[in-house]
Amino acid sequence: MKKRVLWTVTAIFLVSLVLGISVPATAQQTINLRLSSFVPPKHFMNAAILEPWAKAIETRTNGKLKIRIYAGAALGKPQDQYDITVRGAADIAWGVGAYNPGRFPLTSVMELPFMYPSAEVGCRMLQRIYDGGHLNAEYKDVKLLALGMPPGLDVHSKNKLIKSIDDLTGMKVRVNSALMGNLMKSWGKAPVAMPATEIYLALDRGVIDVIFLDSLTLMGMRLSEVTKFHTILGMSNTNFWFAMNKNTWNKLPKDVQQVVEELSGEHLSVDIHGKAADKALAGVLKKLASVGHTVYRLSPQELEMWKKASKPAYDEWVKAMEKKGLPGKKVLDEALRLRKELAGGQ
Repeated sequence: MKKRVLWTVTAIFLVSLVLGISVPATAQQTINLRLSSFVPPKHFMNAAILEPWAKAIETRTNGKLKIRIYAGAALGKPQDQYDITVRGAADIAWGVGAYNPGRFPLTSVMELPFMYPSAEVGCRMLQRIYDGGHLNAEYKDVKLLALGMPPGLDVHSKNKLIKSIDDLTGMKVRVNSALMGNLMKSWGKAPVAMPATEIYLALDRGVIDVIFLDSLTLMGMRLSEVTKFHTILGMSNTNFWFAMNKNTWNKLPKDVQQVVEELSGEHLSVDIHGKAADKALAGVLKKLASVGHTVYRLSPQELEMWKKASKPAYDEWVKAMEKKGLPGKKVLDEALRLRKELAGGQ
């Protein structure tokens, strides 16, 4: 009798596998999720952010939830990260907002020049804008885990130190977002759009001359090998998001969901990423200088000239949002309020 019951249970299990029928997980079974990351395995985002976050979740759930990171765009190209999360080709992913132009319009408020003084402040600002309900519609197709900001954009060149906007004249400049591209055009310069994964060869072959990129990503993608001059600008950056497939989220046990919630949001954005990014950035700048690169910090007067030339972008952004029927002014006012609250006069 016992053998007959055992064979019956085994047969049901095997049939369920063949037909794709889900078998309810027991309390002891491990849930394995795939996390897509388009940057190389040793990149700061993987080594310093995603791996510790995944490990913390595994520890807090007593091994019930394990997250495996698929780095180097193994599950999808940089611009496909959001779609593969929606479809479930990845259970979890992170992506850069600017890689999908027009998809997250109100979120792009944080891309406005000199919007935040550090990654920590920028992450806290953006996460609180989302938590305040201003951006819900832009991430309705996923379970949003967190939003964040990298350190601001610096200026990097292979052959020439850039101190002013005029120094960009005649140079092909890679930009990382539509907003930056429009700003560059307003300055009468030549913006070139391309994914970060193509920058190395483009610089090496002279397809582009200058890049606006945070110095942390510069080092993580080995772009210090094809640049030598670095101007510290901190000009804001494009946001990134962490998200989970909705069906994946809904299938997680409630106690696991609670752990993920507690370790995401402002904790993931600020405590894990923002603070670590600012600390790592300082180390990168020291390393660049130590190997003979030119690391130039603008004087207050030089920096003010960049800020003054960038101010029209704020009004243009509000006009563009309101033309789409979106509450641009309301979101900008909230961002500026949070900046004042979190960063004082910076």
